[in-house]
Amino acid sequence: MPIPIQELYETRIYPAMSHPLSDPAVSAVAAMLGGLAVRHPAAARILEIGCCSGLNLIPLALRWPGSRFIGIDLSGSAIATARELAGAAGVVNIEFHAVDLRDFKPAGGGFDFIIAHGFLSWVPADVQAALFAFCRGNLTPTGIATISFNLECGWRPRFPVIEKARAIQQAGAGDEMSALAILRSVTEPGSPELAIIDDMLAKGPAILAFDDFGPINDPWPLDRFVQTAAAAGLRWLGESHPGNNLPQNPDARTLEKLRGHSTDLLAFYLAADATAGRAFRSSVLCREDARLAERVAWEQVFEWSVRGAFLPSSSEDQRIFQAIASAAPASVPLDVVVAAMPGCDRRDVARRVGEGIQRGWILPRIEPVCFDVEPPPRPALNPFRLECARRRLPLVDIWHQPCSFPAGHYAVLAAMDGSRDLCGLAAFSKRHCPELAFEPWLRHLAGRGLFT
Repeated sequence: MPIPIQELYETRIYPAMSHPLSDPAVSAVAAMLGGLAVRHPAAARILEIGCCSGLNLIPLALRWPGSRFIGIDLSGSAIATARELAGAAGVVNIEFHAVDLRDFKPAGGGFDFIIAHGFLSWVPADVQAALFAFCRGNLTPTGIATISFNLECGWRPRFPVIEKARAIQQAGAGDEMSALAILRSVTEPGSPELAIIDDMLAKGPAILAFDDFGPINDPWPLDRFVQTAAAAGLRWLGESHPGNNLPQNPDARTLEKLRGHSTDLLAFYLAADATAGRAFRSSVLCREDARLAERVAWEQVFEWSVRGAFLPSSSEDQRIFQAIASAAPASVPLDVVVAAMPGCDRRDVARRVGEGIQRGWILPRIEPVCFDVEPPPRPALNPFRLECARRRLPLVDIWHQPCSFPAGHYAVLAAMDGSRDLCGLAAFSKRHCPELAFEPWLRHLAGRGLFT
């Protein structure tokens, strides 16, 4: 790789975080909606390319002890941290390697899931080509690759801001944050660039160095991604979260107009992305020779679990949503939803749920998720979350979302080893973080499924 990229990843570590868009529990459903009989992630081989310090992969290995996990990254220091975290968590079904993708020769057969989040847009063209070739050569016949990338239509307005900030840096302003602050002070009020500058400032210096100001930032339109994948022998199945196939911000009337003027589905998605100024996609690929069903059988929907995202407009859909919401915050099998709707037609419910998944008001998973939303008598984080708390890293919740906290809160989190009851923990919190509203905060943690 070019020296600037090598230096960046050896001297600075990308902020540790999980990536919900890469969760195989959800991307497996996306693959099944595309007609692929994907393997269940509970008994699979799973690889993450660009795994950083393991915060995305280790929680998955803990969730599915019957699967095998491998993480690779260019940064030796990040891989060292990943191994330390996995060791502290007692994870035995995972391994990490500091290696360039182009030099990686995995043993043990193909992978059922390959994850490359935040990778494609930040590497040179030969590594991009190597990623597609690797996926084609190392996916099982029913395997999928989840690859995220920046979209050209959303990034195009950002590049002039980046160029201006770089010029200010070269004039002696210092780091990216300082240059952006100066640029903001001289930007005309009402300029659309102000929102872009504020968004960059909100990311913070740790992410900016790798993201907006990375040595390479190569956004693609969706059709280029699909065509490049096809040339490598891969087939595009859609987004890893099915409700993200279309951007959320255009209204239904706008989308219908775009649909009426588009020549095919891909052209429609391109038009919708451009209209919304969409900046990011996380797409699922399978092998070109994979056997795909022409249509999803309605009975298959009953293999998935669901939870609600937002209230739909249709009264019939609202009835289904209310049945789903009655089990909240759990993600429950569809049979549980049907049981809460006496007299309903199972086939009609399956059809509406399938449409709801595509429209985004239903969030699907390949397996159920149930947990107690009440704090336990002796709050205890699992060993991995406890180690993350000690290192002041984000804690990954039950939905694979990263949870970051103010510095003072981490002392209280690190004390959640099960040795203190609620009163003892409240007293500890009062001594070490007096500004913390302990009881509502503790309920928030329980509501994110952070306790064992």
